[in-house]
Amino acid sequence: MKVRKTQPNLEAERISPKRSPVLMLVQQESKLSLPIKELQDRIEHLKNMGLIKWAYILHDKDKDKHDKLVAPHYHFTLQFKKRVSVDAVAKRLKESPSQFEIMTKRGRDAKVSANNAFAYLVHRTEKAKGKHQYDPKEVIASFNYPKFIKDIAEQMTPKDILEMLGEGKITKHEAQEQIMAFGAPTLGTYKKKIDDIHSARLDIEYQEWLKEMKALKEPIKVIWCYGAGGVGKTRYAKDWAVRQGLNYYICSGSNSPFDGLNDLSAKEQEVLIIDELRPKTLKYPDLLQILDPMNFEKVAVARYHNPHIMAKAIFVCTVYNPYQFYLQIPNLDRRIDTFDQLSRRIGLNMEVTTYNINETVPKLKEIEDKRTGSKFYTYEYEVVRSYINHYANDRIDTTFTLEDLEGYKYCRND
Repeated sequence: MKVRKTQPNLEAERISPKRSPVLMLVQQESKLSLPIKELQDRIEHLKNMGLIKWAYILHDKDKDKHDKLVAPHYHFTLQFKKRVSVDAVAKRLKESPSQFEIMTKRGRDAKVSANNAFAYLVHRTEKAKGKHQYDPKEVIASFNYPKFIKDIAEQMTPKDILEMLGEGKITKHEAQEQIMAFGAPTLGTYKKKIDDIHSARLDIEYQEWLKEMKALKEPIKVIWCYGAGGVGKTRYAKDWAVRQGLNYYICSGSNSPFDGLNDLSAKEQEVLIIDELRPKTLKYPDLLQILDPMNFEKVAVARYHNPHIMAKAIFVCTVYNPYQFYLQIPNLDRRIDTFDQLSRRIGLNMEVTTYNINETVPKLKEIEDKRTGSKFYTYEYEVVRSYINHYANDRIDTTFTLEDLEGYKYCRND
């Protein structure tokens, strides 16, 4: 059974004064009439008007039709025992009645409307599946919201779930998780169908992504982020992706770092973070192909299947600057496989130290051997701009004493 949906902004009536048992308040974060905690307190006091349950979330990753982030805004869903006046509720919450949407429609059961309004908070309605899928744990509610979302998913049939997977509305992991709710034997029955549909969907998404990137003619951003361990290289890359409203994927490992890309859609790997890269991990031609900012038809080398890379930005996080990295790559004919091939693919060099994040550029320097008097050339990285590093102090202390270990008590989340 498919989840019936109510689409805010387009389908909901917004004419005041009106009455309804299910309301949604939508307001930009910067325009809230009250601090969020005070507004939550006022919502809880609506119980004397017959409020049954409530939930809200901050939407800070929504995008417009041009794929640009829209202003962060809150959605509040309120369910009452009976129809209440929009004006009365708005007055209690010190918000304009025009910011409230009536979520019930003639002929539609109020409970169904409420469920759809609550499901919309994380975009789990049919028409909202193309929007950013928020984590149910981000929702503040007067009830067990994650369980509510799980129950909604369980109302669907495996066929419904496969259809959503084929349409790109859910990920492979989400499809497996939702079908698993029917039991392990059911997942076993549908596993091959999930794999086949997902593979076909990835091919379609790749062709769409390729067409889009070729039309834009915008180079992939390649950032080489280098510095000692523990200074915040990877934390910066992750934070940058979050601030841009982009999904990131971290691949690491010395044997086959790109194995995990096989199951990822373009949406799931908008920012690719190659963490702790070492000179012996990849062959030089493979590295050059991956980092080519204008090569959109690139594949990564993996054990079972070479996946497409569909990232808009690629971060390389390593302890080596690019030239140091190049010198450590084994089995190169450096007359043919030159450093310039790597250097010109990098859009930005970032040196991360304990206190600073430095934008650097390579400069060719002539060095004289004081012992022999012979001269040779090398590249040194000069700082052109410097910023304070706010990430080095974000490390979680992982050390503990023997006394701590002896007193350890494991707490289950279930």
